Amino acid sequence: MPRLIDHDHRNDEIAAAAFRVLARDGVAALSVRRVADEAGIATASLRRAFSTQDELRRFCLERLQQDVTTRLLAVTGQGRERAMRWMRELLPLDDSRRTELLVQLQLTRLALTDDGLRGHARDLHDGVHRVCAAAVQELAAAGELASHLDPVLETERLHALLDGLALHLIWTSSIDTVVNADEVLARHLDSLAG
Repeated sequence: MPRLIDHDHRNDEIAAAAFRVLARDGVAALSVRRVADEAGIATASLRRAFSTQDELRRFCLERLQQDVTTRLLAVTGQGRERAMRWMRELLPLDDSRRTELLVQLQLTRLALTDDGLRGHARDLHDGVHRVCAAAVQELAAAGELASHLDPVLETERLHALLDGLALHLIWTSSIDTVVNADEVLARHLDSLAG
């Protein structure tokens, strides 16, 4: 009798292996064979799921978006507390989120010249923008956004700050830098209250 495959578990293994390859070795190293070796599964088995390298790349971007969305939906609280938690979920503050950002950077760089990836990369960018907009709306709903501020402009400022902090954090793993990023983000959110 053939062995039943838990497809969700297998996809978790494939995504984790692909993310490790991308974070460690870069986009040029991402291949079906390399990911299969990293995951400890037969290349032929992985090739049945991803017949081309492009399919594997798209899978990685889709999986990245799915993982981040799942975490964001689990965030609780309200007002500034909730906004801060959403922003922290998007920053590389631990090894897992650092790997996610490295994956995103590798694949979105490629998407600049790859039409097949461009839409997926744009979805990630737009998703971060939507989270920033939701954070500003959350602050407004809690009375923690000064009435003279333009929510559209504040969304743009928050998105730019978040992107800048993320890139800054990718170059260091110092606990001081992580604490500093938290302080910068907290100070910015506090300044929006007026």
